[in-house]
Amino acid sequence: MNTKALSILFILFLIFSFSAIGQVQDTTSISEQIKTERDNQLKELNEKLKRNEEEVNRLTDKLAAADNRTQTDKEKINDLEKLQIALDNRLKFLEEGPKTKINLNGQLAFTELLSIQRDIQPLDLFVSSQTFYTQLGNIGKIQNYNTFNAWKKDYDNWYNRQGKDDQMMEVINSSLNLISAVGSNVPLYGTMVATASSGITALITSIGKKEKDLSEKTPAMLKLLNVTSQFEHQKAIIDHEWAQINKELEQLQKENAALLEDQMNYYGISMLEYKRKYMNATLDIDRETFKNECRRAISDKITLLESSQSTKGKWLGQVETYMFKVQSLRLRFGQLTSRMLVNMDQYENIISVYSDSTRFPAEFTTQINGLNNSLKTLKNKFYASYNPAKYIEDSAVMYIERQ
Repeated sequence: MNTKALSILFILFLIFSFSAIGQVQDTTSISEQIKTERDNQLKELNEKLKRNEEEVNRLTDKLAAADNRTQTDKEKINDLEKLQIALDNRLKFLEEGPKTKINLNGQLAFTELLSIQRDIQPLDLFVSSQTFYTQLGNIGKIQNYNTFNAWKKDYDNWYNRQGKDDQMMEVINSSLNLISAVGSNVPLYGTMVATASSGITALITSIGKKEKDLSEKTPAMLKLLNVTSQFEHQKAIIDHEWAQINKELEQLQKENAALLEDQMNYYGISMLEYKRKYMNATLDIDRETFKNECRRAISDKITLLESSQSTKGKWLGQVETYMFKVQSLRLRFGQLTSRMLVNMDQYENIISVYSDSTRFPAEFTTQINGLNNSLKTLKNKFYASYNPAKYIEDSAVMYIERQ
């Protein structure tokens, strides 16, 4: 497997092992529990605020309408005290709302940072990707085609007899050997292929019918070489985008690891426990249990910070920063998976273009058409594991309470 194919497979491996992002959730997941708890608590606070506002308005109106004939001083003082209590409660509710929201969203951010893809789907997808990218890489290996090998055998016989002493033929022969050698990393496009193609054309023109077998096999070989080269050139453009995605995924993974370590230090969560109870766990229920333990640790840490006058309220900014860093990672990952699907569509397009056996050599189109099933399987597995549009949408609203 060539370097580009390994790079593409590494991209997919990063996706499957990417510990920052969990895209598949069910309604009983810890993340869903946190969202439900957050929404219920905020709803309850809003209801308290509404009742409080009604109480404040009632007391204010009562005091404004009172006079010495209808209300005693004692009654007025009593209503003023009630109003002060209601206003104090209102301030308490207004302060409690943001703290409750950030506390629970901080827990949500951390559990989302922990989430990983379910094991079976990524494994199936990785196997599917290996099949497709191995077949795709074989298209550009000119030595895999019988048409080329039969021609090369006759050419080598001629070269050993008559071409060795010609310096120009030595250049052409060198180019041919470089692009057709087993395990060669020289791409099947560019100056090497151009040199070989033009040189062979000139050679056949010069020798004419003196080498009948070589002359008769050359047009079919050149047609195969040229179309394979053109396909590889177009594929290289798509491969370049995969390389860019690879770099961004690697950077995303580094940021994820750093953010996870930073939050664990802040909340007092053990990295050893994380590895033992979460990364090495084989059951979803064990991973969810660890997330629950982390929730309690985060809640206890925030309670401790809030109870001290020196740190009271100061934790809000730090937790909120963590929240938006996690959200940024999720959004970027969603965008990367979206770009991956676009690239798969681009592969599908060039496969469609080059699959016409009436326009291109049959041996070539047979290999091209062989890609259809493996690409279809890969895309189906990918769609079953990822929904980039939904993922991006969920990431954008993850901290907003649901109605």
